[in-house]
Amino acid sequence: MTNTDDAVSSPPRSTWAEFDHLAAAALPDPHTMLRELRESCPVGRSERHGGFWTVTTHAGVLDAAMRPDELSSARPGPGFPVFAGGPPLISSDPPLHRDYRVPLQKFLTPKRAEALRPAIRDIVTELIDGFIERGSADFAGELCIPLPAMVTSELLDFPAEGRELLPGWTASIVAEGPASPVFGDLTAYVEHLYELRSVSPGDDITSQALSFTVEGRPITREEWVGLVFLLIIAGLDTTSNGGALMLHYLASHPDLRAELATEPEHTKSAVEELLRLVSPVPQHSRGATSACTVAGQPVAEGDVVLLHWLAANRDPAEFPDPDSMIIGRSPNRHVAFGYGAHRCLGSHLAKVELQVLVEEVLGRIPDYRVVEDEVVRYPGLNRGMSALGVRFTPGRRIGVPQ
Repeated sequence: MTNTDDAVSSPPRSTWAEFDHLAAAALPDPHTMLRELRESCPVGRSERHGGFWTVTTHAGVLDAAMRPDELSSARPGPGFPVFAGGPPLISSDPPLHRDYRVPLQKFLTPKRAEALRPAIRDIVTELIDGFIERGSADFAGELCIPLPAMVTSELLDFPAEGRELLPGWTASIVAEGPASPVFGDLTAYVEHLYELRSVSPGDDITSQALSFTVEGRPITREEWVGLVFLLIIAGLDTTSNGGALMLHYLASHPDLRAELATEPEHTKSAVEELLRLVSPVPQHSRGATSACTVAGQPVAEGDVVLLHWLAANRDPAEFPDPDSMIIGRSPNRHVAFGYGAHRCLGSHLAKVELQVLVEEVLGRIPDYRVVEDEVVRYPGLNRGMSALGVRFTPGRRIGVPQ
């Protein structure tokens, strides 16, 4: 089935010099602007945030993502606050990057993600039960944001106090980004968790990370805290933002929504295509370690290069009819989770969470409609919603088996 993503309202025609990637993330329709910019110049330079280049083509971002020697994740440049001086993995390059990533991969395989599907379904059931009798809800604040927080608590085997605190912290982080005051609270909790795991380790990821080696030596406390902090934050963004964006998209495409409600076996393929279309993590940045050429554009040593996953995911050179949703699109080499060494480690888990989310919402609340006055988008490195008000025919609670 094919559905066209109609523009909500096109912003005024922009020039590359004015392009602000942080503001673009909050636009209801950034695609029109990105298409115009790509057509005017596939690699354009903005003078915002100290100046940076943006790569908008699919082939261009794939090539740039595979050149860490020339385009370093440790040199993100101004305007990229999450990455500047950031935690391990995001702000490191190979070979150091591999020391953190390789031992984590066995905990985040497709098989392990699939094993969590029943627990994820229980969490979604519990969250929907909390509002289904009302006939109204905030799909972002009451469903999409707490879901990954609760799954992350399960995955990392958080103690009771962490499970209680993380959903609230997540809501603040999603709404306020790096400016959120709870970053300090979360860091303090992770440091507390280090003490707990050091005294009484278990089988969870955080306990196993105590034995990781970095550059041939034991991982330090600071590195462990940074790594676990990243695991928590990374587990929140894609699912909370992606879930809200997907449910908003489905609300404006009733034929697609009806098909998935009656034929849930198509959900897996639909989520893959929805990830391409909404791309909740729209970009990552790199810093040029030497003069080089990126997608035909010469860049100087020290220049910042932004790999725009969202623009690449609508590149007609890779995706025929790029603004339409085509269930079963093949091939579908989208880069919603990035590409190369920094491709999202938790992508398999995020997909299972999003599949269950879509299945349960369409199965239990098939007639929901979005109240646009109750939608709150926010500017930042990621795309998402801190509020997504909906109305629907009230349903019944079904409870979670104990």
